[in-house]
Amino acid sequence: MSAAIPPPSAGPAALFDLRGRVALVTGASRGLGAAMALALARAGADLILWARRASALDSTARKVRALGCAALPQAVDVTKPPAIRCAVSMAERRFRRVDILLNNAGIWDGGPFARLRPSVWRRVLETDLTSVLLVSQQILPIMVRRRYGKILNVSSTSAVLAHPDGSAYGAAKAGLVHLTRVMAVELGPSGVRVNGIAPGLFRTDMTRDVFADRAWSARRRRQIPLRRFGEPDDLAGLAVFLSAAGSDHITGQTIVIDGGACLITS
Repeated sequence: MSAAIPPPSAGPAALFDLRGRVALVTGASRGLGAAMALALARAGADLILWARRASALDSTARKVRALGCAALPQAVDVTKPPAIRCAVSMAERRFRRVDILLNNAGIWDGGPFARLRPSVWRRVLETDLTSVLLVSQQILPIMVRRRYGKILNVSSTSAVLAHPDGSAYGAAKAGLVHLTRVMAVELGPSGVRVNGIAPGLFRTDMTRDVFADRAWSARRRRQIPLRRFGEPDDLAGLAVFLSAAGSDHITGQTIVIDGGACLITS
């Protein structure tokens, strides 16, 4: 079964309607993951929400349900294949389908390259890159059976910009951009679209330390063409678009969303 593009007579809103769809969002407890999960719920999708601790998902799940959508919060470590398999099996029994997978879980860690510990390198790549392989492989059979699915991989502008102390994070996110392209090529014949989202510097818990330097953040804000940093809700429209029928002929792309910051090289 494949999802057909709504006819023009249905109106443009139908191209962004997610009612009847089920989305799985990793790293959904806060920040960008929570914002994108709520955006999908506002478009009508039921949500499977993953984080390391189930209690951390209480707020997101409550808001999803307040929007009239179902929410299944699950405690899952996305670097552990047995935990992933168990959670996917439970979610499939509950919803019978997963139409959208939003691979958002990620961490930042690093340090000067010359002194970067192999344990830090492994932890960042396992969480930010390998987890996409592990989770996507478990969800794929569900999508392939229906001949339709949307996989969204959250990368970063660090995939293309070199930041001091960011070798592990940048390498993981750059790898994710290429993985997105290869997945799109291989999975397209099965009706599965794979795209990426590359946020610039957004205000989240992960970036709190960066914004603590007010002089730096003020200087950096003046260099951004739109003259402001991203807020989590700025991702809502793009996340819904790439999850909905309106983007059905787009695959293998990673879309930068940074207010134009990448256009400035100094």
